[in-house]
Amino acid sequence: MKTLTAMRTSQIGKIARFLEEHPGFSPKLVGENADVYGFRVGKTLLSVDEMEGLIDTPLEAHLARPQTRPPAMNGRRP
Repeated sequence: MKTLTAMRTSQIGKIARFLEEHPGFSPKLVGENADVYGFRVGKTLLSVDEMEGLIDTPLEAHLARPQTRPPAMNGRRP
């Protein structure tokens, strides 16, 4: 389990704006105080720092990454 850390003030506004624009991302809350543990998108859970890195990385850098292909099924059906 990842360690909970307090969000910095600079992260809160930035992440809140991102979540408004990207409704597929949702905060993962834990505990009685509903502390933000991370952010879920699909089956992936991103930490607060990973989410900040995603937001801060220019779109061009994401698009320039090589796309990976799924492993060959060797003629098998899923």
